[in-house]
Amino acid sequence: MLEINGKEYDLKFGYTFADRLTKDYSTDEAEGFRRLIGQIVDGDPKALVAGYRFALDVPTKSLPSAREVAEALEADGIFAKGDEAFKDLFKEMQKCGFFKMNLNFYLRSVKSQVKSAKEALSAITNKDDKQAAQVSLKQAEAMEKEMKDRLKKLEA
Repeated sequence: MLEINGKEYDLKFGYTFADRLTKDYSTDEAEGFRRLIGQIVDGDPKALVAGYRFALDVPTKSLPSAREVAEALEADGIFAKGDEAFKDLFKEMQKCGFFKMNLNFYLRSVKSQVKSAKEALSAITNKDDKQAAQVSLKQAEAMEKEMKDRLKKLEA
């Protein structure tokens, strides 16, 4: 529940939430989701605003502005919570089955990048190309590890 301009709003992290991510946060659902999750795990305060705003249970045409949501979050003391604010938002998101499905999809895509990098590396015979592919693989593996570690912190 979030109060904005004297009106209370419920939060829902289902299909409408994902649709808003698509329309306002990216060009496709997976990208919008990745962007928001990445910002949450990185601790970007704008992710709190976007996460709460897109989850408001109102028709899109009645959606309060990002500024109004930010002011409501400030008034509720959300920003003063620091890292706990991100954990709280993430816990609310995880209560929704649709969100969990999106999170699993995202994690599978990160794992797929590692798998693709390994496959590319195994097919390369040129020494210079092999070194570049090894760097790509290490980057993909580091991204996967970092994402898993950050998600664990949010789930704690």
